[in-house]
Amino acid sequence: MLLEDFLQLLADLGGQNVLYLQVQDQTLPISKFVLAREDCQLLCGGQAMTLDQFRQLTGKGSKSIPLSFCWQEKEIPVYGVQILPAEGKIICK
Repeated sequence: MLLEDFLQLLADLGGQNVLYLQVQDQTLPISKFVLAREDCQLLCGGQAMTLDQFRQLTGKGSKSIPLSFCWQEKEIPVYGVQILPAEGKIICK
């Protein structure tokens, strides 16, 4: 998935929604965004970042780069996004 595609999926959502990654039967908070010249990663950690924080971190640079999701130094494939507006959660699956 490209970063711009992920941002487009989330374009109409409020900025206070928080990001999570589902790995097997666990829902883990996405807490870190690493942007490099040729790719970028979303990493799991202690406290989930909000969509507003994520949008700020992406900046105004090129967004036509691959986006990957990582947990315990492994890339986790993501095939979709579940939006739970009542809970304020965005779960990448």
